[in-house]
Amino acid sequence: MRKVVMANVIEFPRSSGASARSHVGEAFLADPGHHSHAVQFYEHDEFLYETVGKFLLAGLDAGDRLLVIATPAHRDGFKRELGVRTADEAIRSGQLIMLDARETLAKFMIGDMPDPDLFKDVLARVIATTEQHRPGTRLRAYGEMVDLLWRDGNSNAAIRLEELWNDAGAVHEFSLLCAYVMGNFYKEGDAARFMEVCRNHSHVIPTEEFAEIDDADARLREISLLQQRARALEHEIKHRKELEHALRDALKERSLIEEDLRACLKREAEARAHAEASDAFKHMFLGILGHDLRNPLSTILTTARMMAMRESRPDDGKKLRRIISSGDRMRRMVDQILDVTRAKLASGIAIQCREDQDLVGLVSRIVDEMRAARPDRVIELETDGAVQGRVDPDRFEQVVSNLLGNAVTHGDPDQPIRVGLTKRGHVTALSVHNRGAAIDPAFMALLFDPFKRGGQPQGRSEGLGLGLYISQCIVAAHGGKIEVESSTELGTRFEVTLPQS
Repeated sequence: MRKVVMANVIEFPRSSGASARSHVGEAFLADPGHHSHAVQFYEHDEFLYETVGKFLLAGLDAGDRLLVIATPAHRDGFKRELGVRTADEAIRSGQLIMLDARETLAKFMIGDMPDPDLFKDVLARVIATTEQHRPGTRLRAYGEMVDLLWRDGNSNAAIRLEELWNDAGAVHEFSLLCAYVMGNFYKEGDAARFMEVCRNHSHVIPTEEFAEIDDADARLREISLLQQRARALEHEIKHRKELEHALRDALKERSLIEEDLRACLKREAEARAHAEASDAFKHMFLGILGHDLRNPLSTILTTARMMAMRESRPDDGKKLRRIISSGDRMRRMVDQILDVTRAKLASGIAIQCREDQDLVGLVSRIVDEMRAARPDRVIELETDGAVQGRVDPDRFEQVVSNLLGNAVTHGDPDQPIRVGLTKRGHVTALSVHNRGAAIDPAFMALLFDPFKRGGQPQGRSEGLGLGLYISQCIVAAHGGKIEVESSTELGTRFEVTLPQS
């Protein structure tokens, strides 16, 4: 059978069919070709009943054999369109044969596809049955098995069955009318399959929206409108595909960025874990080192002090005092190492005992010790009378000693160091002020970091640079804070504020 796409849209005079309404495919329905294969698209069943009714009624009037392969509901609709009495009489006479679409389909389907040989056998037997009653007459057939396959989502099988019907038309003489509900083709990707359906038919009859337009001019306007809608839809689909392509590219780029981010986070986590492990090892090492240094250092200091008590020559006392002074400095360094280790490994320096203390007495004792150790420096103490505070005395003295030692080390040796102790509202304030070179602003943020220096020290260093960090930890453990101001004009001033309660 020849495969030609034709829209048979020429209007013919109305016939005395099942309905008096005009139909664009009325000429074909009244007198189809002997080797025709037409398709009717429809929106609603009522229009399908009317169309197939015209096709069958014209065949009854012409004495043709009629074959209907449809669902039960549609067979009932066709009977109503023909007239139930007329339909039943045609069935009894053998002029009209009605078969169930799904039962017939099941006879030649293997899996999801129709088998060509089984289809030929089934069709041959059906045609032979029709010829028993009216040999030599023309056969008109209506089938909707292809529509069932399409509704089931098996469009490939529907297209293949259309091709098998065309092949059968080269062997048997019949006029075939198929029907598809237009809802099968409303999705965006259905255009190509729709065209494939049209190519497999000699006649294509549009849905009722167009088929029942009487006026030729109105029909042309409808065609133009459909063309405009089709072009607009094609443009919209093209634009949507461009957007989808851009979106896929953006999502792909985002995926790559997220992958890079995950890789960066993984590297950062690995680096952090490595740094934490190294930091923990460093502080553990410092703790072990400080602990192991303490014992031999204590032995050296004890021996030196005993020898100083029994000195026999004047020079021996001077040398022993130098040993004791160096040993005390080393002991302070070891104590600082152990404090840093405890602060790092235990998240802060523990306060052993907080009691009400005479802070003036504690500060005065440290100032007097520093004056004795550095008689070359002027250290002034200013207080507002008695100042009480609830502190750990040993740790508080350590803060005063660290700040005062820092001022002696970095301050101008020709300028006095001023230590102040006052009450201010609900806090106690301790300040240590010295003149001299200002702390470089670049180092201000590093002042309280372990092993960092807040500026360039003048002269020989007296420690490891841990004093300010330790002082900050002690002050924080007391619920206070430590701040620093430094400029060339005013010098450097550290202030510790502690709550009084």
